[in-house]
Amino acid sequence: MTKQEALKKVACVAMADLFGCSEPPNGTPDSYPFNACRWRDTFPADWQHELEAVIRYVYHHEDIPEGMKGV
Repeated sequence: MTKQEALKKVACVAMADLFGCSEPPNGTPDSYPFNACRWRDTFPADWQHELEAVIRYVYHHEDIPEGMKGV
């Protein structure tokens, strides 16, 4: 998975967290309402800052960042 795909995945899971329908990564316990954080932790360490920023954005704005729509 590319970094852009990972950002989109985490953003979508964060939106699902808000709607109460998120799923954790396979093999990990459900941590609703923070499954986006579980997904974030499955990606490389050097991506973590950007992934965390996407989670904060989605939780705050209740929307996926414009540049990630349609990715």
